[in-house]
Amino acid sequence: MRAVNKSMQQRRDAADAGARLSPTAAALTLMTLLLVSFPFAGCATTQHANHGNGAQFEVITEQAPDADAEVKSQVLEPTRATVERWAAIGDSEPFEIRMSVTGSAENERWTRSEPSTTRVFARTSTGDVILIEQTDASDGATTRFIPPLLLAPPLLRAGQECTGTSVVQTIRGDAVDNDGGRAQRTVKLASKDRIRTPLGEFNALRFDAVFTMKVPFASMRRETSTWVRPGDGPVAIRSVEKILVMGVVPRNRSETRVRLPATGFTP
Repeated sequence: MRAVNKSMQQRRDAADAGARLSPTAAALTLMTLLLVSFPFAGCATTQHANHGNGAQFEVITEQAPDADAEVKSQVLEPTRATVERWAAIGDSEPFEIRMSVTGSAENERWTRSEPSTTRVFARTSTGDVILIEQTDASDGATTRFIPPLLLAPPLLRAGQECTGTSVVQTIRGDAVDNDGGRAQRTVKLASKDRIRTPLGEFNALRFDAVFTMKVPFASMRRETSTWVRPGDGPVAIRSVEKILVMGVVPRNRSETRVRLPATGFTP
């Protein structure tokens, strides 16, 4: 009887542990597109071909950025009403990313929607772009950043590194996970590249970012390179993501996505 009771208690403990872990895993899987960075050494001759969705990407040359190079936050992290067409290398279908303005004039917010995730941004009075929360389309779980996570300063210059840190709160229906998770994102201007995308061949600045998140039982690291055409905004994003749960690797993936033509402002 004692053995039976002990076995039942172990099953209950395992179920309790799983219940605690579920919100944690949900919080991590929400971090699918966040603007984070990876330096790809020796990729200048790498060619990604068109796979039927119009997506192609090549880094032709790369060099250190000019000493006086700088990018404003609204170019690095656009917060304007637009509809953009993007495609991932190797996928069959392109997809849309829609940015819309919400809130009031005193409390303006921008919502960026794509098939997997919806994110809510804001611009501070000093010009910082911050991430307030993001919601996973698959299960409706929302990750909230307290305080909002810094994505871009008013002006990011060559040689400057920008870091933001937040506490993470996960919301699933009426359940709120306050296990004390923390998120950090660091971004820097890494290089000046000559690239070729569906938009043509041109010079672009590459920004490398590292996003990490740690919660009980799990951690995530996502490295991303974002190529930004000055005055236009992001045109290509390459990312590598690893999630650890209970010391194992349930997901380790990489992706390259590019912006397609026929992109413009919302009517």
